[in-house]
Amino acid sequence: MYYLKQPILTIGQALRTQSLTIEQLVKVSIDRIAEIDPILNSFITVLPDAAMMRAKLLDTELTAQIDRGKLHGIPIAIKDNIDTAGILTTIGSRHYQDRIPQTNAQIVETLTTAGAILLGKTNLTEFAADISGKNATFGNMPNPCNLHHSAGGSSGGMASAIRSHLCYGGIGTDTGGSIRIPASWTGIVGLRPTHGLVSTFGVFPRAPSFDTVGVMARSVGDVRALWEAISPIDRNSQICGSLEGLRLGIVNNYTFRDVDSGVAEAIYLALNRCQQAGAEIVKIDCPFLMDGFDPRLYSTIALSEFDRVLGTIYREMPQNFGDKVRQDLQLASQISRADYTRAQTIRHQEIDRFRQIFNSIDLLLTPTTPRVAPIITEAVTPRDDRRFVLPFSWLGLPAISIPCGKSGDLPIGLQLVSDRFLEPKLLEASALLETILN
Repeated sequence: MYYLKQPILTIGQALRTQSLTIEQLVKVSIDRIAEIDPILNSFITVLPDAAMMRAKLLDTELTAQIDRGKLHGIPIAIKDNIDTAGILTTIGSRHYQDRIPQTNAQIVETLTTAGAILLGKTNLTEFAADISGKNATFGNMPNPCNLHHSAGGSSGGMASAIRSHLCYGGIGTDTGGSIRIPASWTGIVGLRPTHGLVSTFGVFPRAPSFDTVGVMARSVGDVRALWEAISPIDRNSQICGSLEGLRLGIVNNYTFRDVDSGVAEAIYLALNRCQQAGAEIVKIDCPFLMDGFDPRLYSTIALSEFDRVLGTIYREMPQNFGDKVRQDLQLASQISRADYTRAQTIRHQEIDRFRQIFNSIDLLLTPTTPRVAPIITEAVTPRDDRRFVLPFSWLGLPAISIPCGKSGDLPIGLQLVSDRFLEPKLLEASALLETILN
């Protein structure tokens, strides 16, 4: 268990000095999954034999001075809407409970080349269509911080596995908050990169205009190690190891509007600590965020695209699908092509206008969610719970959720947003905030 709590870079050093073998590390991970996961339902499929075989191979490579990089021998997980050749990939649905792809998603190929070891495929809400953390086929995803509460969705299984030290990190997807909400509710770090930056080839589509492959881990450092292995860009950040002079924007009448008191208090404290560390807090007016963003336009695009993916299959056998998927596809049938085209036109106009905000700030800061994780049996309110994450899915901008204190025993998340393709800057600022906030 000691090793499972260490950062990726620390474990990598132990593997290279041979004070620990990859085989030993994987065995500890598999044993912990067997012990803990029956309570959490964080995995749909666990791959102990394949993981141990790969561990032996990668140990042999290190002995032969073959080093694939920071992820060499690191046990990770993959969300179960991402194709893995010869391995069950269900998309969290009864309809696909026996589906075995013939090829790997591009992201899986990239991680395999980087030396990561796949422990298994993690649970999600059906077709990544829900933030509730519920799955009628594979079991609900309780929050490891309090089992009566939700781990969130759709990447709730991944968040739960990481928080519980079952793996070091993993790959999730974020269409309308599916990485950032579970990260916030379980107290881990979740990065949604610039839309389109990481290949979605082999990822079962929800809404291609918004679908994004991202990274989840316990710390910003671990997220960065994973991100550097999959990122197609290499750009230097512009912060240089200090928050001094960094312009952090908060939006008047938005950042703290209709936010639970515990969340508001944690964000206020974070802002004060950032200011004490030299950051400049810039209060800005942003009509788009305050009242201009219309989530119905997002739904027009997302549901229309979801219908193109699944509508025909659904109409042939609706009994195979859960309530949320049925509801979404019934709504999608009422959306016209003209409605879809109009929403896309408005979206591209708003993207161009909003990006001008970064002329006066470096990063935008908000809560990730307006409340902590709800009780898993209660109904979630997607429009409210997603209101800080959905606008940036709409805009296609990179955003990260990092832990920012607790309310009782439940974590609070802070979200940072940057302009397109500035993930290195976003990660460095997040690492500095992580240190300040402990």
